[in-house]
Amino acid sequence: MRQIFFICAIFILAGCTSGQLPEIDVPIPSVIFAESTMPAHAHPTEEIIPLEPDIPSFNEYHISMEFDAATKRINGIESVRYTNRGLETLDYLVFRAFLSDMDVHHVFWDNEELAFDLSGTALNIQLPRGLEPEETMQIRIQFEAYIPLGSGRVGANQYAAWAGAFLPVEAVLGNGWHTESYYPVGSPFMLDVANYTVEITTPIGYIVAGTGIKNEDYLEDRKITSFSAPMVRNFAFAISPYFQIDTRITQSDREIRLYRYSDDFPIDRILDIAEETMTIFEETIGAYPFPQLSIVETDIFRNGESFSNIIFISDNPHRAISGLSGLRIGVGKQWFSIIVGNNMIDEAWLSGGLVTLINEGLLERPEELQALIQREYIYLHSRQDLINEDINRIGSRISDYQNWEDYLRVQYRKARIMFYALMQEIGDETFKELLREYFRQFAFSIASAEDFITLAEEMHGSDLQGFFEYWLNLTRLPEVSIELEY
Repeated sequence: MRQIFFICAIFILAGCTSGQLPEIDVPIPSVIFAESTMPAHAHPTEEIIPLEPDIPSFNEYHISMEFDAATKRINGIESVRYTNRGLETLDYLVFRAFLSDMDVHHVFWDNEELAFDLSGTALNIQLPRGLEPEETMQIRIQFEAYIPLGSGRVGANQYAAWAGAFLPVEAVLGNGWHTESYYPVGSPFMLDVANYTVEITTPIGYIVAGTGIKNEDYLEDRKITSFSAPMVRNFAFAISPYFQIDTRITQSDREIRLYRYSDDFPIDRILDIAEETMTIFEETIGAYPFPQLSIVETDIFRNGESFSNIIFISDNPHRAISGLSGLRIGVGKQWFSIIVGNNMIDEAWLSGGLVTLINEGLLERPEELQALIQREYIYLHSRQDLINEDINRIGSRISDYQNWEDYLRVQYRKARIMFYALMQEIGDETFKELLREYFRQFAFSIASAEDFITLAEEMHGSDLQGFFEYWLNLTRLPEVSIELEY
């Protein structure tokens, strides 16, 4: 079989010559940099052309929230400007509400209160009349939520409260509304890009980290922190009276902000890794299209979780320098998962494999990359008999996984080997060009596996369906012989 012979070859073929890759400008509106201190040369020059003069390119969220520090309760009003970009009239809208500790009190269209139903993670809003294609409406959602003590994506401890996957957001519409469950394993999000402006009111002594460009103001005994966040997939934030802020400016003039409440945090190491990983992705894939990236210390259950412009990292494993590998993945997912979106329920491998292949910069050091793939192959080969054959398929859904270990082993580590095999199949330079073009074409949209495969075939000049069908449905690793140098 051609594929099995090919896998054997990946362990003996040498890589390409390393070299500096050019920066790729992603076409984005200049509004992203409107409130930043970015120098004029730092932002791309191309702009996205609106769909039509009277149709906004993206839906818009205007949100006002008040945080009660004693109870960790938030009262909020969310105003959403929504445009029907489909071909059919909509009789109802669906929003995703991932937080179980949330009550929606009222929904209004103009001054008319709408009927709604919050079931699971789906907020179904009944419209009083059909919303025609290309018609825009504005609705208001009044909600109340509680941030529980715990180490989830939304959680709190004695030092801080944090909230990712918090606000009600529009469900993706395509062959029906995407209302998949909130699975405990993986990152079960598939979200469209939108423009956000958010105000969070807190006691005066509190510091807020969040998605977008921040501004602070004061009103009597309260502090109002506002954020402008155009073209992002979600709005995440963290609040603490103990936050200290450390900053780093990268070579491309992006600002990295570290929010921490621990005095013994490895500050320089975290900033070094974040800057190094951002540089790798900018040189390999394309420029980071936002002026800053925030990294926030929390008590989140994993090494880290990446949201638009912000990464939550754990205060436990990150006290040890060796525990910072999750930060590299979190930074990389800003490119593949956040900027280029994908279906993380059915096709998690698309971002997981690419991020783990790129995040250490080994594409430019082929001998080290080959050694890494060899080690990964041996590790996965030693574990495959312990894994249910069905979940050992890269093409499995995240609902098939019962624990993080199996999920990461297959959707990240095995997927990394698959993408390395693809690089050997189509050639190093074609593969790197494919990554840059994939990022350029699908930034701020949602890319499917078929989108990636079609683009790969176009750039390779031949059919790759057999390659991907083989890899995505393979339950075991190919039997190959590997010679290692000790």
